[in-house]
Amino acid sequence: MTRLERKRQHTRDRIAQTAFELFETHGYDAVTMDQIAIAADVARGTLYNHFAVKEAVLAYQMHAQLKSDLAPLMEEVMRCTGFNGRMRTLLEASAGWWDQNRRYLAPYIRYRFESVGQVQPAGEPTSDMALVYEMLLERGQLDGEIRRDLSPPQLAHYLHFLYLSALMRWLADADLSLAEQFADVLMFFNEGARAGSTRRKSRDR
Repeated sequence: MTRLERKRQHTRDRIAQTAFELFETHGYDAVTMDQIAIAADVARGTLYNHFAVKEAVLAYQMHAQLKSDLAPLMEEVMRCTGFNGRMRTLLEASAGWWDQNRRYLAPYIRYRFESVGQVQPAGEPTSDMALVYEMLLERGQLDGEIRRDLSPPQLAHYLHFLYLSALMRWLADADLSLAEQFADVLMFFNEGARAGSTRRKSRDR
């Protein structure tokens, strides 16, 4: 990373941290981009040069938090036995994290869907759990637990959308338990992903 890139990332980190403190104090909806610029002591143009919308600031800070939390969590995950045990530990921790950050889920999910297909800036933190799923699925394939006729990226893609579906269902119904929703996701996914499962052959029409 060049000196200019480090300086840019430092500015983005400072803006995002300042914005998140405002969100926590005043509520996400009440905070404006102008307030973020003033609190972060940057020009309005500088703020928009780094973050086009408020949701982008939120996503950046949440990704940074997730990245920081993921390293120690993965040590715990990899001490578990088998794909199911590792995924269960990962999803239980994820449910706890989202329980604490539920108030930010709607704007975060909206921003993520609007950003599909966009290229992430170099050095920007990401929370794309699909990469973690890929690693766990590949390990599961090597251990003979997970079917090998589908690639880890493809299986991770399916699992990630089941995960997002559970998040959105929980967002729509506050009475649901996210931990239970994730447990259902894992059970459903395992039915199709376990070793011995086979593709259905397409029929000629």
